[in-house]
Amino acid sequence: MDHQTRNHSAAGVALLSGAAAVAFSTTQTWVDATGAAWGRFDGVTVAGSLGFDRLLAPGGQYGNVEPLILGCAAALAVLALLLFVTRVPGLGVLWRVLALAALVLLGLTAVTAWSVVNDPASVVADPDTLAGQGFETGVALLEALGFAVVEPGVGLWLLTAGSAIAGIGVLVPATRSRTVAALPHAVSMPPPPGAGGLPPGWYPDQFDPRCVRFFDGRHWTGATRISG
Repeated sequence: MDHQTRNHSAAGVALLSGAAAVAFSTTQTWVDATGAAWGRFDGVTVAGSLGFDRLLAPGGQYGNVEPLILGCAAALAVLALLLFVTRVPGLGVLWRVLALAALVLLGLTAVTAWSVVNDPASVVADPDTLAGQGFETGVALLEALGFAVVEPGVGLWLLTAGSAIAGIGVLVPATRSRTVAALPHAVSMPPPPGAGGLPPGWYPDQFDPRCVRFFDGRHWTGATRISG
């Protein structure tokens, strides 16, 4: 008798790696901004960097998303460990669906941060208004002239990369394996043809033609394996 099992180790490794990167992202900045003051040519500049404890959104709203990111990272790590030990068909799908839910939250956070990095003017002005469009044009001009630089921080790169790695892990299919139940030692089976003086070895299993069973020279043992 045999039964099917599932191995989710590859998915677990990817989820665990992604969770580590996501968790570490909270220790880094998500945006690094440098703006030139009036005395730019005198070397006078002002700089600012923000961590995920102050995530800006278009329209000027901000909030602390560190607990959200760390909570999702912890959930991904736990689900990765569950995938490592899960062998029951169908149960691994549940862990993957839960991981996908955490990744959606992380993805929304990353998209918000990237939208601000790519369009910093949207934080202080509405791009749909004439004034907002003018301000956006002015910021773009300052960036082009080198008077202002807004770049994604290490934290945003880690959040994005970690989420992508974990997302790939969710999609990695489980490998299938088949376990054959061993019969007790010294199985009662007729000896193979010409068993007289037959050396110990693997011979076709008369209970299961897909398997071979070990003959120790006198008795059939409980050791079996898939033939071929």
